[in-house]
Amino acid sequence: MSESVTDILGRIDMPVRVMDFPHWTVLFRPETYSAELIPSLTDCINLVEKARVQLRGWDFPHLSNRDTDRAQGSNWIGSWADFMGCIEYWRLYQSGQFAHVAAVREAVEGNWRQRLQQDTMSHLHHRTDIDWNAIPGYISLVNLIYNVTEYFEFAARICQAGVYRGGLDVSLELQGIKGFVLTTDWNRAWSDYRCATDDRLRKTWHLSTEILVAGSVEHSRKAIVWLCECFGWMAPNVEAIKKDQERLLSGRL
Repeated sequence: MSESVTDILGRIDMPVRVMDFPHWTVLFRPETYSAELIPSLTDCINLVEKARVQLRGWDFPHLSNRDTDRAQGSNWIGSWADFMGCIEYWRLYQSGQFAHVAAVREAVEGNWRQRLQQDTMSHLHHRTDIDWNAIPGYISLVNLIYNVTEYFEFAARICQAGVYRGGLDVSLELQGIKGFVLTTDWNRAWSDYRCATDDRLRKTWHLSTEILVAGSVEHSRKAIVWLCECFGWMAPNVEAIKKDQERLLSGRL
C-alpha cells in the first residue's frame, strides 16, 4: 500500500501541533511522476494563489500572508496556521504532489463541540441508552460537506491550470475519530445515532483530470456519501447534500 499523507507529513517537524488532534488529511498524486512538473517554486506559489478555494471566509489551502507562517525547501513550498481553531499545515511539491493536514475544528473549538452535543441531545431526546459524557467528539455534517467539496474543487482548479494531466489520485483521511458522532444543526431532521467505529477512515479515488474538471462537485459528493456511510448513515440523503454544496458554491452561507 502506498504511503498516506499522514505517513508523509508525520516525518516532518511541523511548526503547529495539528497531529495532536483528530485531523483531516488530503493527498493529491499525479498519475505520472515528474520531479519538475511545476517548473519553479515561484510557479508553485502562483499556482496556489490562483487555485485556492475561498468560499466561506477561510481559504483552502490557507496561504498565509506572513513570512513567518510560510516555508520552502529545495522542491516544495508550504504554509501553516494556528488561528481561532484553524490548525493546519500543507506542502505542495514541484512534482505536483500536494499534502494537507488540518485539525478537526469541531474537536478544537470547545464552543462548537458544546453546541453540537446540545443539538444531538435534542435530536435524540428519545434515546435513553446513550452515555453523553462518554462521547469523545462530534463531526458536523455541514462542515464535512463543505470541507470535502473544497478539497475536490481545489484539485479541479489545479487540473484547469494544466498542471495535472491524464490521471490523478485524490486520497482523504479522517483520523483519530473513533467514537465521534456525526450530527447536524437542531433545525434539521436527524433521528439516528451515527458513530464512527474505526479510528481512521481512508479512501483513494483515481480520477481522470478531464472528468474531475467537468464534475468536481459530483465526485466530492461521492466522497461525502462514503464518509457518511462510515459513520453509519446508510443511503444518505443525496439531495440534501447537493443543496448544501450549492449553498457553499454560490456563496449563500
